[in-house]
Amino acid sequence: MEKGPHQLKIRPAAVKYGIIFLICGWLCHYSFYFTHFAEEMPSKITLLQLGVGIGICYFVATLKRWARMMCLFFNIGIIALYVLYCLAFFQSNKYNPMILTGLTAILFLISTYFLLKKETAQFFAAADPGVGRQETSDK
Repeated sequence: MEKGPHQLKIRPAAVKYGIIFLICGWLCHYSFYFTHFAEEMPSKITLLQLGVGIGICYFVATLKRWARMMCLFFNIGIIALYVLYCLAFFQSNKYNPMILTGLTAILFLISTYFLLKKETAQFFAAADPGVGRQETSDK
């Protein structure tokens, strides 16, 4: 087996936690989505939901620097959305969905925290050095 920064066991703790909480956040999102919206949505939207979540998790787990940045932008929107859902369910005394939406927001928030840490950014930069850098030649 090839050794390299892609192996989970040699990643810094912040990178591991960021990826683990990201996956858990998406699983909670799917749990909420499939119990509240999937029947009302066209199948294309459901497939898009699955594709985006699985894609983000996969590319962040494979240490793509661009995926980390895209993930952070998605996380910010998801956190805002789920905080609003949580407040709406709280005001309507629907505590089970409130707990699920609150948990989803918290998981994405924790993932965002770990993915924003300096050591995580440095590790992603070292693992994917070619992205964003232009090589110049004297030819």
